[in-house]
Amino acid sequence: MTVTAAPTTPALAGLGWRLGALYGPAIYGISAAAVALPAAAAGLHTTGSAAVWILTIHALGLGIGTAVAGRAIDIWGARCVLALGAALLAAGTIVCATAPTLIVAVAGRAMIAGGSGTMTATALTLAAGQPGRQRPMVLARLGTMMALFSATAPLAGALVTAASWRATLVLPALSLVTLPLCWPLTHRPRIPGRVDGLGAGLLVLAAAGLLLTIQSATLHIPQPAVIALLAGTCALGVLLVIHSRRHQAGFLPAAVIGSRRFCLAGLVGAGVYGGLFAAVYAVPQMLTRLGYNSQGVGLLLLPGAIAAALMARLAATAIRTLPPQRVLAGAAALFSATMLLAAVTQRPAVLACAATAGFAAFAIAQVTLTAAISARTGPPAQAGAVGLLNLIFFTGGALGSAGCATLWHPLGLPTALAATAVLPAIATAMAWRCHL
Repeated sequence: MTVTAAPTTPALAGLGWRLGALYGPAIYGISAAAVALPAAAAGLHTTGSAAVWILTIHALGLGIGTAVAGRAIDIWGARCVLALGAALLAAGTIVCATAPTLIVAVAGRAMIAGGSGTMTATALTLAAGQPGRQRPMVLARLGTMMALFSATAPLAGALVTAASWRATLVLPALSLVTLPLCWPLTHRPRIPGRVDGLGAGLLVLAAAGLLLTIQSATLHIPQPAVIALLAGTCALGVLLVIHSRRHQAGFLPAAVIGSRRFCLAGLVGAGVYGGLFAAVYAVPQMLTRLGYNSQGVGLLLLPGAIAAALMARLAATAIRTLPPQRVLAGAAALFSATMLLAAVTQRPAVLACAATAGFAAFAIAQVTLTAAISARTGPPAQAGAVGLLNLIFFTGGALGSAGCATLWHPLGLPTALAATAVLPAIATAMAWRCHL
């Protein structure tokens, strides 16, 4: 009797596309929603600075949701966690679609972000959990979809906002369309055990405090409150580390956080994400100053979707013959260089190239680092490691956008973009030292 361990070729080819479509709409939660902020502020009768919470809560919830969902998948299984994420997405969509005030809209966006984090963790875990020979193909296709969603986000936001700003805020709910296609893939064995409620709570509070501290300048939080927030975050972080060392099977896998490879991978991804979030924040603003409207910005960046997807596919092919860390270092270095060039020249074509390089580096980093860490982490903590890794990535992203926004007014937007180019440069140095 012959037993086949791999799915048929068409099914395998479609697996990466489906998981990428499950993950992709989460990207719209920030890049596309940013276009709708002025209209949302007017519709909710609030100021533009207050409306920034619509973006902040999504970045916060997405990072935390991915980390929590990753560990929950290890304990409860992917199907249970995916069902919870779908419920959060649906509930958040209804709240946002009917929100009369900003605080209600922010609550809805928090639910959407949590649901998107679940979709992200599930897609990455299922892709990384494929057998060795299949994993590179699945992750390459997932990375291509990520690049496409990243590059099309500004145009999607502009087009949908023209019809309804509320519809733009709930674009991450598009993951629900792909849910039936990914549901049969969730037969993942779960590891029996209790949920470490204290560890989960400490992780959520520490991550929230860190992200809010990073965003404190853009959120105009008073300095005494920032100091208190930072002190509280540090205290929570210490308690979390102590708790994790005492509970080896706790919510935060002790073997993962003690790994040098994991720490370096987190720094690499955080640097790439930081550069991308800074570019996504600054490039549209700079193009607007050059006379482009929101639709024009989206159309100018649209060719980057194709170019970034091709670059991600070429990188996936190159990794088969070259060390992954060298390919990743090259992508991060190219991104950093194009950011600097865009800041100096301020030409539309160069600005578009910087964004394209960012989309490609984002996809390459996500796929390469997820594959490397999941391959070296045992099943009892594999999904948790992937989720925690993405929390570090999104923290770097928050640092990039917040840093760019903080430096904008005292130094100017081009200088702010040039300064944040140091983040992918750091990622380049870390990738060169990281043995994936």
